[in-house]
Amino acid sequence: MSQTPSTHESKVCDVISDPTKAYDHPMDVVRDDQLEAGEKLRILESWKKDAELLSRAQDENMAGGERPQLQDVVLAIQELERISGRIN
Repeated sequence: MSQTPSTHESKVCDVISDPTKAYDHPMDVVRDDQLEAGEKLRILESWKKDAELLSRAQDENMAGGERPQLQDVVLAIQELERISGRIN
């Protein structure tokens, strides 16, 4: 089943708004063959922002018990950059 570009972009935008609804782990984004590297990076950057906010909330004892996954997201971004040829 092939997706039209607008359908695909809509799906990507939905995932960017809440990556945890589509993926259990940040590395799952890296392994998703349906996405281009730029799309994966946009999703992971969104997940990173969410994880940073959650981590900050936990530091202030305001979290609801969720795991921020910040380290996992950073590692996934590094892996994506490595396999995409953009090593920092």
